[in-house]
Amino acid sequence: MPSFSRLPHATQLDLLEQRTRAALSKYYGLNGAAAAMEVQQYEDNAVWRVTPPGRSSFVARLSVRDGRPAHQQRSEMRWLESLTASHTVAVPEPVTTTGGQNVAPVEVPGHDEPSTLALLHWLPGTAEPPYRQPGVAREMGRVTAHLHEHAATVPLAEFDRPVWNAETILLKGHALTDPTAQEQLSPEGAAALRKVAELITPALQEDGQNDRGRIHGDLHRENMILLPDGGIGVIDFDDCGAGHYLLDIATVLSSVHRIAQKELGAYEEFARAFLAGYAQVRPLPTDWARLLEPYLLLRDVFVLNFVTAAVLVNEAVANSWGPRRIAGIVASMQAYVEGRPYPGALTSERS
Repeated sequence: MPSFSRLPHATQLDLLEQRTRAALSKYYGLNGAAAAMEVQQYEDNAVWRVTPPGRSSFVARLSVRDGRPAHQQRSEMRWLESLTASHTVAVPEPVTTTGGQNVAPVEVPGHDEPSTLALLHWLPGTAEPPYRQPGVAREMGRVTAHLHEHAATVPLAEFDRPVWNAETILLKGHALTDPTAQEQLSPEGAAALRKVAELITPALQEDGQNDRGRIHGDLHRENMILLPDGGIGVIDFDDCGAGHYLLDIATVLSSVHRIAQKELGAYEEFARAFLAGYAQVRPLPTDWARLLEPYLLLRDVFVLNFVTAAVLVNEAVANSWGPRRIAGIVASMQAYVEGRPYPGALTSERS
């Protein structure tokens, strides 16, 4: 069997689908061979919407590249189970195997990394909530706050997940430390990133222990769902971990700014409604107005870490949005170093 990493992207995906169908039958008692499987994405994870005959839909997530180890995925599933039980945030509920496990091993021929399958109930609704629809921004803020309130008030035993902070994302992150990533940034871009690290690290290292806890880690608009009842659900907890709540807030705001910036006033209107919705549920983090901009930058470093690594092993990222995203973030960082506000910053709120 040829090395998995050398197979074309489409061939990899076909192989992963075959292995996932077999695992659905073996571990979950589902008719994997006859299930309809609709690809949602294939980057670090391969994700499908799975609909077995006569059954409701599920999400099958096969972690195949730099995936979290099984014990960390079990922590993720325990948080999802706790959120489901709390009835405060609509999330995909994990499905256990016939043996009572919430993560199943999958062998991928020719692949030298362990692969694991998680199965969750499909969360019905509309992906990427229309941010300008009345009430949506406020609901997005409210659900973000409910997520953080659950993190602050409901303990989870042995929650073993990554820590997302200035050290792990920025100072020791792939974009700042890996030579191949530095080449992708260009010498000027790499210099801008080093200067950004110097400028924002002190703010990111401020204590604020009451503002740190379990976070989603990748709470962009595409990971939110407009539910049939008008509420907002949250999906894709694969990057959940421990960090400052402002990182989640900045991630939502950054994702909307990217699509709203061309319409005068649209982003600012969304941001204020989002923040007002958050504050209805729990207070905004301490000094949020001053710290939001550093966390917007940290979010983009998180993206740079992912993209600069992904373009080396995933042709779908390399040949589509990856290089454009790198160039856009580098340009924004260069402008920030020159003294301009960072995209998504609410300049009227800064002290």
